[in-house]
Parts: sequence; structure tokens; C-alpha cells
Amino acid sequence: MLLAALLASASLQLQPQAPGQASVSLCFEPASSAIRYELLVTTQGPAGSSQSRQKGAAERNCPVRNTLRLAPGTRLEARLRWWVEGVEQVAVVREIGL
Repeated sequence: MLLAALLASASLQLQPQAPGQASVSLCFEPASSAIRYELLVTTQGPAGSSQSRQKGAAERNCPVRNTLRLAPGTRLEARLRWWVEGVEQVAVVREIGL
């Protein structure tokens, strides 16, 4: 069990795209049903705030690839909690502003 946690890694990326767009990408190496995740994406901007949550098992390398349309001046935060064979790993947080 400990070896699986040592070998697993998570990559969470937020990238600004065209004006008013951002991409969210979550990948794991290696993909495994023993890896569970919960991704919380929060936006705060001129139109108010919103949250979305995705969770599941990492049965493929990149279980989350989303493009978001957001107003200029919006702040975007993604917070990842993840577990390998039930053992919680260090949380990953990313932020960008548009």
C-alpha cells in the first residue's frame, strides 16, 4: 500500500485560454482505480461566485479536462483532494485570474 502511494503523482493545471476562457486539467500517473479524487473548482468574479465539484476514481490518466467560459476579472481556484488506496495525499491548490 505504501509503495502505491509513493509511485502515484497528481498534476493539476489551470491555463488561461482565449479571452474569457480557461482550461482545467487533472492527470494522474499511473492511472489506477486505487486512486480516488475530489476536485473543487471555485470562481469569483463580476457575475458573482460559483463552485463545481467532481469526484471519482482515476481509471484513466486524465479524468478531468474542462474548458470554462468566464468574465474578464474572474478569479479561478481549483483544489484537489486525493487518496491512494484510502490514504489521503497532500492536497494540491492552483489559482489564476483572468
